[in-house]
Amino acid sequence: MKVLSNLPTLLLCSSLMLGCSASDTTNKSTDSTPELKLELPDSITGGQASTVLQKSSFNQIALKSVAFMQMASSGSGEPCAFNGIDDDDPFRNGYQTTKFMTSVMATWTCIADFLIDFSEVVPHNGQIIETENDNNSSDFKADEPTHYSITDDSDSQITVRLYYNYSRSVPPVAGEDPQFFVSWNRSDADTVEGRMVIDATALNDGTRAADDPVKMRMDFNFTSQQKTADMLLQFDDGNAWANAMRIYLVKDLIASSLDQVFTIRGLIDMKAQFFAVDSISEIPQIRFITVSDAFGNGAALSEFNDISLPLEISALTGNHLGNYLFSKRDTFYFQADGDGNYINKTVTSSEYRGGRTTDNTSGFLLSLDNIISLLNLDSAYFTGTQCASIGDDCNDLLNGIFTTINDIFGQDINTGTEPDDWRAAALGNASYLNEVYSNGLDANTAYEYSFTPAP
Repeated sequence: MKVLSNLPTLLLCSSLMLGCSASDTTNKSTDSTPELKLELPDSITGGQASTVLQKSSFNQIALKSVAFMQMASSGSGEPCAFNGIDDDDPFRNGYQTTKFMTSVMATWTCIADFLIDFSEVVPHNGQIIETENDNNSSDFKADEPTHYSITDDSDSQITVRLYYNYSRSVPPVAGEDPQFFVSWNRSDADTVEGRMVIDATALNDGTRAADDPVKMRMDFNFTSQQKTADMLLQFDDGNAWANAMRIYLVKDLIASSLDQVFTIRGLIDMKAQFFAVDSISEIPQIRFITVSDAFGNGAALSEFNDISLPLEISALTGNHLGNYLFSKRDTFYFQADGDGNYINKTVTSSEYRGGRTTDNTSGFLLSLDNIISLLNLDSAYFTGTQCASIGDDCNDLLNGIFTTINDIFGQDINTGTEPDDWRAAALGNASYLNEVYSNGLDANTAYEYSFTPAP
């Protein structure tokens, strides 16, 4: 079931083609420049994208947005776009969910690295400097900055600010909020912490959809033992079903490469059902946890709670199997090549919420007796307390649908035996994110353009 077939991509960054002047010889040596790259395996990001646009809208926007960041001062560049999901449904299985989340994180840490490198070759004088992107010129690019500034906030902290769509005659002034902010502090050789904040509404060329994210924040903290990246995305009010999404990634630098190296957790702050049903007012909850070794062998656990499911068989004939509220647990073990060696999708709870018009018997259309036979249900199903009245448990029906006629919903069929290895233990001890906004933050305070290092 493609519950999110129209999910907007989260990659909204500009290509950041910055025109740079001569380097400042007073800057720190590039040997001391921190690197934020997470070295995520291709199997959990989809791999770096080529410069050829793919068919998927997700890939098109990702590649178009961040394809290459080339520094004019050095003439070198590196792609920051990752392929992500293979189709338009990031929640078709745990593996697709993993690539959807981690490709976003891989992209933004890559971009942060380029900005850190960029800071090495320009003056750190706090002045706001023009780029070659003139908003009055015929070749102006709205998704590229017109101005930037670099400041040394202390002996160990540097801040980069990028400004978009300002004119040469009325440039941004000191103290004015940038549209792209990244600040980091390196307290010693192994410890780097910082923050990136983006106003995505300014980083587009007019193609941003009304339901796309509008703001992004990523906090990172790297030590000799682990790297953490905590990302928060706020969706436009035009998004009909979600307010925000959080992705939290930990890379264990001490663990064996064949053990649990990466742990990624995700949570979506929902505000409505994907499918509106008059008899269902509950708000869904969607959360994930994914684990992987250094090579990309891993497992994903997704939970979809309080999801509405209207099962209309034929609008033409008025054949409707009814409306349901259900929760589903999706376990997916994957190998480095992406193949799933264990898939288990289970409806853990469900309720019938009315609306059923399907006939008991029919000569040529799906009827209740046909469905009982097709899904191998109890012969008395749809009577008594077996998914017959509002509030009844309908697990057998929905599990039968998800496991028997998956082709109808584009799902993967349950297969394999759960491996008895570190992945089972990791998922058994899974700890989900409980809050989208943590540490007292909310939508009004999370995206401030500031960063103060820990004392």
